Amino acid sequence: MTNPKKNRKIFNIILAVVLAVGVWLYVINVENPTSTATIRDIPVTIVGEDTLAERDLMITGQSQESVSLKLSGRKKTLMKLSKKNITLKLDVSSITSEGEHTLSCEYTFPNNLGADSVSISDWDDLRITVTVEQQGTKEVPVRGEFIGTEAENCLAGTVTTEPATIQLTGPTETLAGISYALATVGGKEISDTLVESSDVVFMGADGTPASRRNVTASTETVEVTVPVRQVVSLPLTVELTPGGGADETSVTVSISPKNVTVVAGEDKEDLPESISLGTIDLGTVLGETTFSLPIQLPEGVTAWGRQSKQATVHLTFDQVSTRQLLVENITYENIPPGYTVQPVRLGIYVWVRGQKDLVDGLDAGSIQVTVDLSGASLGDELQRFAAQVSLTGEQQEGLGILGTHYSTALRLAPQ
Repeated sequence: MTNPKKNRKIFNIILAVVLAVGVWLYVINVENPTSTATIRDIPVTIVGEDTLAERDLMITGQSQESVSLKLSGRKKTLMKLSKKNITLKLDVSSITSEGEHTLSCEYTFPNNLGADSVSISDWDDLRITVTVEQQGTKEVPVRGEFIGTEAENCLAGTVTTEPATIQLTGPTETLAGISYALATVGGKEISDTLVESSDVVFMGADGTPASRRNVTASTETVEVTVPVRQVVSLPLTVELTPGGGADETSVTVSISPKNVTVVAGEDKEDLPESISLGTIDLGTVLGETTFSLPIQLPEGVTAWGRQSKQATVHLTFDQVSTRQLLVENITYENIPPGYTVQPVRLGIYVWVRGQKDLVDGLDAGSIQVTVDLSGASLGDELQRFAAQVSLTGEQQEGLGILGTHYSTALRLAPQ
């Protein structure tokens, strides 16, 4: 059963609400009284910065980026206003020096409001203080950095970036603290060339991040390339020319360093199997000898890291024996007619090398020395001539003459 008292109470509440709304509508639309309102967080737009830039100045701070306005006007008019349809502009084009400057914002209300329908209660609300500093530009290099690891037998080369430099614009004092832009890539193991985009971080001369307050850059992202090439260890070799009773089978060769580490090019098949230090004629090496030879890499092959540019080659003749003999069996050819040869010494000392038993049993008579006197000067002055030395008969097998610069001194005397 319906409760009459309860129904009457609900009816009275509804009636009160309707009457209140009606009174409010009457006041707003008929009476429209004068009232006040505060519009909060109205954004401020800075204008005239291009003019400041022409004077090498820039805004680096402002006391507030939005303001709250206290307004007076008809209630109905104030209800139409919000931070979305009120425009505030701060014109900084009149500023000509560094420092703090206090300016008033220019305001604009919607066009459908009467010119005198709204007024600003407190004009100080429009005042904003801006900080102005000297503006400059600076070009800084971009340094790429690889922070990963290389796979086995791989080497990360010189990191490059595109672009290689960045143009900065900002307060002169802040720019002075920026030395370069750092772009890092990696964080993983790589075996092939890596190309990645990276954001840049501005760094100071001490290698720590620098302040970038109010600094803008021509780009915030660069492309970083990390070339990766194969690292190969190639043995060093030396070519031996047989001579003087010795060949590669009778010589012990020691090379230091034994290998040179190189970086392969894009075409790895172009690498040689070894790096030759050159040729040594064994016929000119008397005994145990050490050579210092330059390490010359073929064209297109690059050494890895800091490596010696010289190699030491040590030769030891531990499989052969050496002996010196006085040879008096000298033949003079092309003696000028009417002259005789008067040698300073009766013989020439000759070095021979070969198998020990053959060297020990060798007789000086088995060595032939020939001196060609073609082009000799006529007279009794002392002259020196080259001597050709060779082994005779079967003694050539297993033996050899050491050296090629034998000579003798003599005089020519008329018969």
